[in-house]
Amino acid sequence: MGSTLYSSASARQDTDQTVESEPITFSDAGSTVTDEFELEDGVTIVESVHDGDSNFIVDLVPTTGNRAELLVNTIGAYTGATGLIAAAGQYLLDVDADGSWEIEIQQPQATDDDAESLPASLAGDTPDWAGPFQFDGLGEARGVHEGQGNFIVEILPQEESVFGLTFPELVFNELDQFEGETTFSVEGIGYVTVDAAGPWEVELLSR
Repeated sequence: MGSTLYSSASARQDTDQTVESEPITFSDAGSTVTDEFELEDGVTIVESVHDGDSNFIVDLVPTTGNRAELLVNTIGAYTGATGLIAAAGQYLLDVDADGSWEIEIQQPQATDDDAESLPASLAGDTPDWAGPFQFDGLGEARGVHEGQGNFIVEILPQEESVFGLTFPELVFNELDQFEGETTFSVEGIGYVTVDAAGPWEVELLSR
């Protein structure tokens, strides 16, 4: 990897300073449906910890009856994060677990001064997230995954597109061990999410 290692943990420290709303936290043991909570439009990061031996499945369920969003689906102990672009509304979490668990939900909002410019190098061994980063259109990504399972990397844009819609930019969608390069296109501030089943590295470069 070409540039200075930029860890996901350090990226989160920068992001914490720009979060406008208080994180939403839940903790319990076993299978539970949480109280309702409100989300705004935009990037939503969910960090989870589970210390059980069996299923740990977390669904984000809109109270309007729309389709639920699967956040976590794993077996055994788990520490990780995932992200999505949420629509404003009321939600609850449907948690299937056999041990104690903790979940924190946050919706970061960064300014241009908060966001780190590319290049950025990230590394970890669990599902994680990093940001905010400043993107300027076409970029190049280099990825390495040493696990047996999913390797999915997305960029979540903070701002709406010119058409009033916001969609994640899929960078990698691979299975098992992988090493390769690809391009992406994002304008403005964004956050990176990595779903991985083992050690991984991601480098993001401007073109």
